[in-house]
Amino acid sequence: MKQGKRRIIPWFYGTLFLILFSGGAYAHAFPVRSSPEVGSTLATAPRSVTIWYDSDLNALFTKMTIKNGAGQVVSESSHVSAHDRRKLTALLQPIGPGRYTVYWSAVASDGHHTEGHWPFTVQ
Repeated sequence: MKQGKRRIIPWFYGTLFLILFSGGAYAHAFPVRSSPEVGSTLATAPRSVTIWYDSDLNALFTKMTIKNGAGQVVSESSHVSAHDRRKLTALLQPIGPGRYTVYWSAVASDGHHTEGHWPFTVQ
């Protein structure tokens, strides 16, 4: 009986290790670039905000909202491009000078969730 346990214990811990630490193989969608760029100051107001990610997005659960300095939403609903599953775009209402914050929430095609926010300014 002791010999059987000696074989099972290393197998058990090896399997447990693989389960706990193999999560790095899964993809998370992180922004790789944006328009306007993070923290940028623009001379003219953009008509939209676009974020490109490093992996395909789940269009059903990925979204972006842009708010002005007073916290009011100034964007229309966002959408993942049908031609580029790594591209998320939101159209903007006409905006004037001020500081704006882009809030994004992305779900990768494998179900992993990431989110964040960043500012841009219109002069």
